[in-house]
Amino acid sequence: MSRGGDDRTGAGRRAGTQPPRSTPREMPKEREERVTGPYPRPRTERERAINRRQERTEEKKADLRRAHPSVPEQQMIGALAVLGERYGEDYYHDAKIKDGDWYITHADFVWRQDGLIVEVYGGPHYKPELDPTGTRQEKDERMIATLQSVGWTVLIVYDYEMTRDTWTTVVEKVEHFLNQEPAPVAGQEDER
Repeated sequence: MSRGGDDRTGAGRRAGTQPPRSTPREMPKEREERVTGPYPRPRTERERAINRRQERTEEKKADLRRAHPSVPEQQMIGALAVLGERYGEDYYHDAKIKDGDWYITHADFVWRQDGLIVEVYGGPHYKPELDPTGTRQEKDERMIATLQSVGWTVLIVYDYEMTRDTWTTVVEKVEHFLNQEPAPVAGQEDER
């Protein structure tokens, strides 16, 4: 069953979920006052051409990732299925994120109507031996800040969190994020 209350037959609503938004989400006022994106100045025609070229290149890569998701992405697809989230109806995998006509990035799992993104980080995002330039974490932090500056809310789930022992915790964490509830903190459960 999806957060919108539809199961495969289209009936019912899970208890404790929020109704789907009927109006598009409002963007922060500061976004309306900017030109576009996190940049304070208009972009040059050369910058726009480079951005369009980058968008085409990244779209080709995204097509391959959609056809062959990584193991952590496959695990997240499974977690989303457990929550009743449907690909193509509730969320999109490896979806293009733009601010107006400016390409920003492709994000792992995107709920456009709700302005939510779940990023699944594997080893190259946090293991120094898989980051030859040593700049991956800084690049990731800048990208998350850019996404947030244009109105997206982002949850990062690491591949090492998705083990048999912690599977339920990850599913709950994602469910709380999608319903915009505070996630339970590990180790602070009721002791009864």
